[in-house]
Amino acid sequence: MARHSGTPNRSTAERRAELLAKMRARLRSRSEGPPSWRDLAAAAGVSLSSLTHHFGRREDIIRAVMEDERAHGATPMAIMAEPSGAFDTSVRDAVEHLAAGLVNADLDRMIAAGLAEGLGHPVLGPAFIGNLLEPMLQAVEARLEHHVRAGEMRAGETRLAAVQLAAPIIVAVLHQRPLGGAAVRPLDLDTLLVAHADAFIRAWHA
Repeated sequence: MARHSGTPNRSTAERRAELLAKMRARLRSRSEGPPSWRDLAAAAGVSLSSLTHHFGRREDIIRAVMEDERAHGATPMAIMAEPSGAFDTSVRDAVEHLAAGLVNADLDRMIAAGLAEGLGHPVLGPAFIGNLLEPMLQAVEARLEHHVRAGEMRAGETRLAAVQLAAPIIVAVLHQRPLGGAAVRPLDLDTLLVAHADAFIRAWHA
């Protein structure tokens, strides 16, 4: 198991962050399939014993990468949680912000990796939910709650509304990028985002 005695000093924390960044890149890249424990050590450029010293078992490594991803996403999630104008404008901005994070920050590939690692796994499934999926949904929900309180969005189950707003975008981006749908059945994401935002606004506007 990993050593957790005390607070790591600066050099140890920096070294851990460096290793996580390298392993996150390997985890996101699924072209060679799911990385084994040895694959992750090779990606990090360390021995298995060193990797065990810093993190523990393979599932501990994957969970640490997910936790690190959540920490890196704190600022974008904070932006998502705050309204950006009136309801119509704010919904369209939220849709664009989410899509940009998925595509430009490669969050879609981390979600794809999280799904691959987490489905059916008693530890990594909840870790994926807690560190990647729920923070995103809760940020969307927080934005929508602002508009409910302002009387711009009809009262209802904002958690349901958050899922309705985020899920089609996530599925569309996963379809086109990590799953290779752009080569199978291309989809104009910009057109989809506009149509989806308009439909959501019509459905939930007060």
